[in-house]
Amino acid sequence: MSTSTPLINAPPQRKQLGEESPITILLVDDDPDCRMLIRDAIASSKVANAVYEASNGMEALEYLRRCDCREGYPRPGLIYLDIEMPGMNGLEVLKLIKANPRFRDIPVVIMTGVSDEAQMRVAAEAGANSYTIKPANAQQFLSTVLGSTNYWLTIHQYPDHHAPPEFCRR
Repeated sequence: MSTSTPLINAPPQRKQLGEESPITILLVDDDPDCRMLIRDAIASSKVANAVYEASNGMEALEYLRRCDCREGYPRPGLIYLDIEMPGMNGLEVLKLIKANPRFRDIPVVIMTGVSDEAQMRVAAEAGANSYTIKPANAQQFLSTVLGSTNYWLTIHQYPDHHAPPEFCRR
């Protein structure tokens, strides 16, 4: 992580389903305004998940390289990834994440301003778990982030972060 892109921590974390620690979120976007909007939307959803930032693909890969090895770099359980970034684009980063056995299970939500069917197919083939468009309207943008964050943090079940058996109906 460059010194120009600070690590952003959310308020003290609260326990979620089954008393696990909240899932860490990594935002990867070269636009600081988009990162701010995503952070604000996550904060407004009243979750206490830690949010870390990378301003480009290389910073994201550096963060992942350091996670689990150094304090201050927790392993993300969710990655928001932009496609159009200088240097290494988001699709290249996605392919590297999904090719690495340490990280391929991390859900990656592509959040981009590009509405292109061919690019959507490439992202899906590379392992994107979701492809969302950054709406031009600020309210719709917040709604998109809230919906996606809600799904990945409260509905989706992870092998190591899930509802206890007594919460499940059989």
